[in-house]
Amino acid sequence: MRAKQKKKNEKNSTLRRRVATLRRRTLTIAAILTALGGGFDDEKTFDKGVSAVAIANDAASLKSEAEAVERRLVELRKETINDLRLNVFAWQIDEKSQKVRLETTLETARDAVRKTFASELPKWRVETVLLPEENAELDGRFFGWANFSTIQIRKEPRYSAELTTQSRMGTPVRILKRNGGWLLIQNADGYLGYTTSGSVQAATRDEFNRWVNAKKLIWLDAFGSIYSEPSENSSPISDLTAGNITVWKNEETSGDFYRVETPDGRLGWIRKSGATEWSAWLDVNKELSAERLIATAKRFLGTPYVWGGTSAKGVDCSGLTSLAFYLNGFDILRDVSLLQGEGVEVDLTQGRSALKPGDLLIFGSKRNDGSTYYRHVAIYLGDDRFIHSATSVRINSLNPDALDFDKYNASQLIKAVRYVGAPRDDYFRWIGDNPFYRAR
Repeated sequence: MRAKQKKKNEKNSTLRRRVATLRRRTLTIAAILTALGGGFDDEKTFDKGVSAVAIANDAASLKSEAEAVERRLVELRKETINDLRLNVFAWQIDEKSQKVRLETTLETARDAVRKTFASELPKWRVETVLLPEENAELDGRFFGWANFSTIQIRKEPRYSAELTTQSRMGTPVRILKRNGGWLLIQNADGYLGYTTSGSVQAATRDEFNRWVNAKKLIWLDAFGSIYSEPSENSSPISDLTAGNITVWKNEETSGDFYRVETPDGRLGWIRKSGATEWSAWLDVNKELSAERLIATAKRFLGTPYVWGGTSAKGVDCSGLTSLAFYLNGFDILRDVSLLQGEGVEVDLTQGRSALKPGDLLIFGSKRNDGSTYYRHVAIYLGDDRFIHSATSVRINSLNPDALDFDKYNASQLIKAVRYVGAPRDDYFRWIGDNPFYRAR
């Protein structure tokens, strides 16, 4: 009987020691019970159980911390980035080493992350990369231009990804990073996306500044070609669309042709009748005119609707709008959900009487949560008529009695904004004020 009691006391004593050991290791109650269940009588089995549970508990703790870091980064992104279509804010978290790598295009976002981690998450190391300047893989060649009449810019680095926008030959871009055979670029209108590496000619700062100071030509006809010789009977080396920019090589001419150089160094000839000198064109387009804006949009009547298109080859609704503005010397934001917030809002509470030619009509609807869905944009022509891209570029009316009445869009006119005469800012501006086109 005494031997039995002694054995029981020794067992209880061992149990108390092991529970104390588990408590010193700051494990949870669930972890303690798991370890105890792993083998009370076998010392080695017990210790192995304690070790395994400690490792699992540490991993769970790291995962929990990483999730908290993730949540904080999401909050910081919302606080510092106005729109992910215009700026990068991306991170990678390494749980084991408690390290975060952040890539962003905004200094203010980078500084906010550094400050937050220093004060709130001091155990975590944060490595920040300001794109593109601090991206070592680019080796300083983060300036560039679109190589072809149009280049395709996609949401993700693959051919099957959504086409979000385009860029036209000679348009300056910023190269932010490489992803295999793809480049993440920022277009001159601020829009981000991926294009193939062959679509962009990369340059150093000095090379870019030489381009800024070079004599350039802008192609204004809807379509054209760069010819290998100063003759339309010679072989073309590239097609052209309205808005393409080339360098006027040595200011050389031959008969009715200018000699030009493309961003990737191809030499050829373009017709004088379809082009004009870049700086002279900028000078005559310092003020936005409703009449010229409308006339430009009408040049593209019949052009097919292409999702993401911004050229004479095909345009979506905001692509038509941005192309018309560009050919009149002005940048605006690419998407309707963005450009509806610029300019000066027109009061539609008393109907359409306050509208003026050149105003942008915004169509959309209210969601169940009370937010607004902006889905379509058009340029107002006056007398209830508007021009827009829907199936093709066409003119319709808001008047129910008109033969070209657009019932669907008329029922969803939700807003109008006026850019003609409106204050300029970082997104609505004369192209001559756009830093993408100026020396760096």
